[in-house]
Amino acid sequence: MKFWQQVLALVHKDLVLEIRRKEIIISMFVFALQILVIFNYAFDLRVENVKSIGPGVIWVSIFFSCAVNVGRTIFLEKERGGWEGLITAPLELGALYVAKLIGNILFMLFAEVLILPMFVVLFNLQVITLPIITVLILGTIGFASISTMFAGLLASTRAREIMLPVLIFPILLPVTIATVEATANHLTGTTAMNRAPWTGLLIAFDALFICAGYILFDQVLEE
Repeated sequence: MKFWQQVLALVHKDLVLEIRRKEIIISMFVFALQILVIFNYAFDLRVENVKSIGPGVIWVSIFFSCAVNVGRTIFLEKERGGWEGLITAPLELGALYVAKLIGNILFMLFAEVLILPMFVVLFNLQVITLPIITVLILGTIGFASISTMFAGLLASTRAREIMLPVLIFPILLPVTIATVEATANHLTGTTAMNRAPWTGLLIAFDALFICAGYILFDQVLEE
């Protein structure tokens, strides 16, 4: 009970601060919108091409926009002197990781709620369906779990905003491939047998990354 009380208190703090500042979600949305507009003009978007191009476009826009912002829940704490206080406070570091993870997942999902309608408008491709939203949530969890752990590792480095995307993208490559393939399979209407392996792979990666982040976060902070 104490663990989840700590988690909920930390998540509430981050949400209240973001509601006041409106920095992270707006930055994610604006960055993603710029990517979508560029791709919209860069590609030949005839009907037969959209379904093959669309999954890559939507995930590139989401992952790149989030990569440059997802660490800010920790980096802003560091800049304002609150990060050391959290680390030395009488709370479980695992609870700190889970709280930051939940916060990043929520921020990403809020941004994606704004991004998806813009994608539908620009690419005339219906992606707001239950199967694709399920893939979206699974991909978001995988992305946030690794990003949160590495953001904690890089919190004390000077080039943390630059280093975070450089470090996480190679590790997230399996998640990226799985999300793109799962989204493409749903858009093209392939059979459930063909879609299931990619969805199962996403679930496995999410479980692995969350467990690794929870177990290693205290060691990461000691570094």
